Amino acid sequence: MADRWADFRARAPVTVVFMVAGLSAGTWAARIPAIKAGLNLSPGILGLCLLGPAFGSVLTMPIAGAIMATVPPRRVVQCALLLLAGMLPLTTVVSAPWQLFLVLAGWGAGLGVVDVGMNIEASAVQDRLGRRTMSGFHAAFSVGGLVGAGLGGIAAASGVPPRADFIVAGVVVLVAGGVSAQFFSAARPVRPGGGAEQQRVSRWPLWSLALVCLAVMSLGSFLAEGVVADWSAVYLHSSLGAPVGLAAVGYTVFSCTMVGGRLAGDRMADLLGPARLVRMSAGMAAVGFAVALLIGQVWSGMIGFALLGVGLSVVVPLVFTAAARTGRPGPNLALVTTAGYVGILVGPALVGGVAQAIGLHAALGIDVILCALCAALAGFVRPRATPDQR
Repeated sequence: MADRWADFRARAPVTVVFMVAGLSAGTWAARIPAIKAGLNLSPGILGLCLLGPAFGSVLTMPIAGAIMATVPPRRVVQCALLLLAGMLPLTTVVSAPWQLFLVLAGWGAGLGVVDVGMNIEASAVQDRLGRRTMSGFHAAFSVGGLVGAGLGGIAAASGVPPRADFIVAGVVVLVAGGVSAQFFSAARPVRPGGGAEQQRVSRWPLWSLALVCLAVMSLGSFLAEGVVADWSAVYLHSSLGAPVGLAAVGYTVFSCTMVGGRLAGDRMADLLGPARLVRMSAGMAAVGFAVALLIGQVWSGMIGFALLGVGLSVVVPLVFTAAARTGRPGPNLALVTTAGYVGILVGPALVGGVAQAIGLHAALGIDVILCALCAALAGFVRPRATPDQR
């Protein structure tokens, strides 16, 4: 009983922070149409504004990793939660697209710092408990995103203005996330007795082939997820002829199967081993989605997105775990997380450009290639000895 209580005390704070980060992202996604209408934005201008969150995250993540190489994540995450909670309501008072971009960049900066900090703490909790928990933490983020999107959709349908929705979500993020982060470890992530030179150098990633390959896997997985988020509804409606309402279900199917895959991911990694699991799941996603694209029917598209959700669900948690164990958890995790957000940043433009040349149906084959790449690099998520952190 005491062990179970200790397990709960270690996992609960991290789980809550993951969940409120997802809640903030899901709430924003649900109210984008209202913000677009309020500013009378064209699709092209809105697309540029939506680059703001990834832009802010990519800029701040390496800095956050360097700071958290020697500073515990607790205070850094709590400060970033202020941005995460406070910036979304400002999207309802801006009067120009450039202002919206800047506000979203600030929100993305907060999300990026929280992302790095909570993954560092998640890795530390996993190591203290001596068993895999990272996939479960990422499932909490996905659940938070679904809850935020669902409640945001209900609020929109009920006529609740976005500002009220964002303020309520911000209060939840600030209170629940801030209180939970207070229970993060206060231990300094630097070896006892390390000198000033060690502390200075260890603020930056410990470069290796393994770390570069893990960053490539992170970029590929995030990019593939972003493709589904941005293009699944368009593909199902414009290319396959699904009604608008049914087309919107494609991303929901993907998200639900991703949550299911992450909830089972830790146990599956223990059963099969991390490398074999990534190889099998990403390979299944590549083959399954390729077949779905070849069939070219609405039902096959739904199955393809479901397989993508399951297949990609375990990649990022296992990549992050491996990155944290290659030495210098903060900087290394910041690097692979930044690579992932770069994927989010370039994904929409990449698919749009390819679709312009060869059509959206063929352009979605990018996800097949990315899943196959993750499967090919799966060996790099295998547990390795932690190198000297000098």
